[in-house]
Amino acid sequence: MVLPIFQSKKIRRGRYKSSYGSAPRKASLLASTLISLSFLLCGWIWFVLLTEGQFTIGGVPAPIIRSFFQDETARNAYFAGDNKKLHARLQAMGVEEKIKSFYRPNIRDEAKLDQYIHQILYDRTGYVGEAYQVNSEGVLVLKKRK
Repeated sequence: MVLPIFQSKKIRRGRYKSSYGSAPRKASLLASTLISLSFLLCGWIWFVLLTEGQFTIGGVPAPIIRSFFQDETARNAYFAGDNKKLHARLQAMGVEEKIKSFYRPNIRDEAKLDQYIHQILYDRTGYVGEAYQVNSEGVLVLKKRK
């Protein structure tokens, strides 16, 4: 059996041209740079939208969600499914008022604003406020006063 002899100076030349070892073209460098910069710009825009409260997740501004997940009591109540404890904790944190102040420029009528915020909270937590009842479509409506 003959063992191959490896030499560092010997270059194997195949029938297919390889670009390995050659310098990249200016066009490909430019294209990869532009693609990288566009991804960086998109990431920066999303970061700014998330941190400055211009972006909502399920109707709730991102900074409120971040503060919610930083609160251990609220987080435990949410994952345990304890709607009443969760709603009490959200009231103590002032989440409802923060969401209202976010939507107040868009919804001028306070009754509609309150219903909209309670609908968001109902959709996310399952809690139905005392003044509301759920209809057959899953929409909160005001209870009739007696």
